[in-house]
Amino acid sequence: MIKQLLPAYPLFVKDPYFSVWANDEILNKGSTIFWNGLERPMYGVIWANETLYSFLGDVEDSIRLTQKSLQITAFSTDYEFESDLFSLRVSFISPLDPRDYRILSCPVCYFDYEVTPKTPIDSFKIALILDEKHCYNKKAETIIGGSFDRIQYQTAYFGLNRQYPMSHMGDSMAADWGYTYLAAKKALYCSKTALKDFYKTGELNYKHLDNEKKFLIGVDVYSNLRETVEDKMMVAFDDTCSVYYFGEWLKGYYFKDGATIFDALDEAYNDHDLILKKLDAFDLDLQERCRPFGEDYLLLNYASLRQTLGAHKLVENKDGEILFLSKECHSNGCIATVDISYPSMPFFLLYNPELLKGMLLPVFKFSKYPIWQFKYAPHDAGTFPYCIGQTYGLITHTSEHNSHLGNSIQRDRSNGQIVSHPKFYTYPKNSNIYKEENQMPIEECSNMLIMTAALLLKDGEVDLCLENFDLLKQWCEYLVEEGLIPKKQLCTDDFVMRLDKNINLSIKAIIGIKAFGIIARKLKRNYLAKWADKQAEEFSNQFHKLCNKGSHIPLTYDSDAETFSLKYNFAFDILFKTNLFDQEMLEREVDHYLEVMEEYGVPLDSRSSITKSDWQIFTCLLTKDPEKRKKIYGQVANYLRKSESRVPFSDLYYADTGKHRDFQNRTVQGAIFILLLEQEGLF
Repeated sequence: MIKQLLPAYPLFVKDPYFSVWANDEILNKGSTIFWNGLERPMYGVIWANETLYSFLGDVEDSIRLTQKSLQITAFSTDYEFESDLFSLRVSFISPLDPRDYRILSCPVCYFDYEVTPKTPIDSFKIALILDEKHCYNKKAETIIGGSFDRIQYQTAYFGLNRQYPMSHMGDSMAADWGYTYLAAKKALYCSKTALKDFYKTGELNYKHLDNEKKFLIGVDVYSNLRETVEDKMMVAFDDTCSVYYFGEWLKGYYFKDGATIFDALDEAYNDHDLILKKLDAFDLDLQERCRPFGEDYLLLNYASLRQTLGAHKLVENKDGEILFLSKECHSNGCIATVDISYPSMPFFLLYNPELLKGMLLPVFKFSKYPIWQFKYAPHDAGTFPYCIGQTYGLITHTSEHNSHLGNSIQRDRSNGQIVSHPKFYTYPKNSNIYKEENQMPIEECSNMLIMTAALLLKDGEVDLCLENFDLLKQWCEYLVEEGLIPKKQLCTDDFVMRLDKNINLSIKAIIGIKAFGIIARKLKRNYLAKWADKQAEEFSNQFHKLCNKGSHIPLTYDSDAETFSLKYNFAFDILFKTNLFDQEMLEREVDHYLEVMEEYGVPLDSRSSITKSDWQIFTCLLTKDPEKRKKIYGQVANYLRKSESRVPFSDLYYADTGKHRDFQNRTVQGAIFILLLEQEGLF
């Protein structure tokens, strides 16, 4: 019996359009999927002494190998299989070292295998097979493909005949463009008849029938197998164009200087051992960092790492700026979303702060365009893969709208409609395209100030602060005016209904003001630093008078004492060591969380059993007691091990049932690393 470790397992994960998962512990039981649940079938078979065995996918007329184990590490998902003739180990490896941009952006993943014969095997063939569903989002059209001879391997490819580069922006979608590659000792693009023949005879021959489904088949062949052999295959995805960035069409970082997908495959092939050595060193370091926190916490880190990185795209613009652009997966598809970057920040502060800078740059850039007339920070910079200006909170077209809008702003995610938008960043001043009631003013101002201050403290990033100081000051002034007792407004946790006088939002505003004080002091704007510090201290004093009374802090300033919510926004007061809030109050708060904890975690607030994994881990910082922390993150690990919702690590689920409500494959899981960030003492 293979025990569940995760609801779904990352196999090949590099970016939002190259993401293949298994949603069952037994690898040869079902189909592999895209992160959103669409089928991305892959098959793995072995021909040994005229017998067909399968280890990946459900292959008819094969002997299903017995799976003996399943393990995950930072960058790989590993399986062991047994038969009477041989044992087999396979690893699906996603090279995503956040410290090495070339490795991080090279769009190649490894399928590594090790075969140990138990008795001499005259003829042994191991094959990896990809279905044509890897070529498109939902609608199948004519598929084209072919193969190439390389020096040490062959590679086959396929994709849609009529390419649609960058043809849609949206949420839960795969690309209708690009080409998928499979590299092995022998690789072939062919029709279903050829695959059937291979299953029947073990012989791989090219056959192409227009009316049949197409496949890529990679095969390594061994004769007279007597001892253990190890080798690799590779799977790659060339998206041909990656991001539109305010007027620039950008390829992925790896391709920025003219490299091709064949360069990527050759480099990945030749540097395989060196790359794995780097990944192993990262993994060992992560294990050591997690040791004080136990196995549950290590599991959480493993579950979040590939997902956190793989929901981004790394590019470089004409000014040489590194941009690390998130896709808000399975929520609204936005690019460079501020309240997605904020929870994911701990991972990037820990391993590569320049990537955090690459998340902030597009938000600062858009904030300076005339179309953005608000005093507060925007929510996003567009919809992936287009940085065209904020697309959240748009005025949706109806017949009542005026002639200026026409039907230019249409959006209906509910029916799966493919939606694109105009280039909003080019719109003139006073173009009325946003509903102010659907903005997140306090949330996003605070997020931007806190992230910028954290980056400055960690990496001394002065230039970013100097270039955007007027914006940062403006956002702090907004928080001083509106932040202590927030008016009813949207925030990132409004899954039941938005709140008036939201205390958790007030906490974030106070820390946001203090964050501006940190920035101003580092820039030697001492008068502004003193002003911000004074405002934060005054607000903190008022907060304590209003809230530091009962056994815990209620949901809003005017709600009943029995109400509660996860006050995760205290976390950066602790990390910054700014001591705005009383530790005894925070300890009481955590004690209450433990009292209301359900089987799979602490509810987000008292209105429902919905919870968020990222915010639960943030609240661990509120207590100094390691055992209390373990109880909180231990229940999130319990969710991973028991949830019946077989989707990539969801951050929004029900604490009582473990059922996924929404959100999957989101980069917010970088929040899991916040305990390691605190342990490192980076501020």
